[in-house]
Amino acid sequence: MTARRSRGQLTEAMMTSLQRVHGQAVVLSQIIADKVGLSPSDLECLGFLTHEGPATAGQLGELTGLTSGAVTRMIDRLETRGFVRRRADRTDRRRVMVELVPGRAKVLEPFYGPMGHGSDAWLARYDVKELALFVDLFAGMFEWGREQTVRVQALPARPKRKPKG
Repeated sequence: MTARRSRGQLTEAMMTSLQRVHGQAVVLSQIIADKVGLSPSDLECLGFLTHEGPATAGQLGELTGLTSGAVTRMIDRLETRGFVRRRADRTDRRRVMVELVPGRAKVLEPFYGPMGHGSDAWLARYDVKELALFVDLFAGMFEWGREQTVRVQALPARPKRKPKG
């Protein structure tokens, strides 16, 4: 069936699929965030720190596309909740690094642990060449998404409506 579809049809199907996956991820992230008392952007920050390691506030801003003020508030929330700590950079004491507090993320294990195990089994259907293609696709989509975050943040906000009554 896939071989008979045109490039345009496949591109449209891919974009629809990505939108659906992204939408489901947003909903799931909100549910998990609500259960642990964080915001979805807080969870994403924890994910970046898990996969990338300690980072400066500026690096977290680059990864997330959030403004420096938003990143500072996010780090403050995560520090208050005991998920991260600030420390001086070992190579440049003027820089402050944000790192995960060891063991604190265990509160997230009931949510993400089963997903990790399930995705391993699900991805076993694909060969190495296909997996490499997916990695390239998602890496490119991530960069594109970051660019769109910066672009959208630069747009003017709509004036807030006054409540009727």
